[in-house]
Amino acid sequence: MEEIEQRWLYALSAPMAALNGASYTSPYYYDEESKINLGESWNVDSRQQLLDIVMRMADNGHATDLNTAYWRYQRALPGEWQTLLEQLSLRERILHDYAARTFLDCGFGGTRSWDLGRMGFLLRCGLRNEWISFDESLWLQGRLAARARHYYGSWSSYVSGYVIGRGLWACSDLPDEQFSRQLERQGSEHWNQHIVASLSNDPDSPLVNLPWHLELNLPEQPASLDLGNWS
Repeated sequence: MEEIEQRWLYALSAPMAALNGASYTSPYYYDEESKINLGESWNVDSRQQLLDIVMRMADNGHATDLNTAYWRYQRALPGEWQTLLEQLSLRERILHDYAARTFLDCGFGGTRSWDLGRMGFLLRCGLRNEWISFDESLWLQGRLAARARHYYGSWSSYVSGYVIGRGLWACSDLPDEQFSRQLERQGSEHWNQHIVASLSNDPDSPLVNLPWHLELNLPEQPASLDLGNWS
């Protein structure tokens, strides 16, 4: 892959880089050469644990909490939507209302980028920790890219999906009444605003310089990656 194509792959985890002050362009996420501790926050301490979480979260991560709500919202007439809301539990009604309020920002991809961006981060860290090779990292991030391109049509909708997903995750453990109030405040939450502002205004942001529809010549799967039917 050309360097610009590789940078496009790393841009999938740019929201994490903006949040953590990491590199937008380094294949290792951080420029520093020290290993990255993923055990405490992610329970990932080995190659197999890294591959397991990436394969699981790429398709069945936190985004599944809202996938059905986004799908229903796209297809329901206004009257049908209101009838549906009245039939739901309070928690499900809050989630469906959140999907309705955020659909114009993220589109039918919903919050999948919240999962894809974090998995891109883990793969870059996994390369630094020498759990995977450079070729393996590129191929795996290429699979994330294929999903991102399928579900989103722009960097704007991708980043919106990430921030919307982060907002839901941040208050998902709260009881229903608090959950609803906090969810409404996530758009003004400091770090969510920081991510959006950094990616929109930082001259080094890849999202400023890399077109979403950049042609990507994705690599072939390395023989060293035996992942069954996953791709």
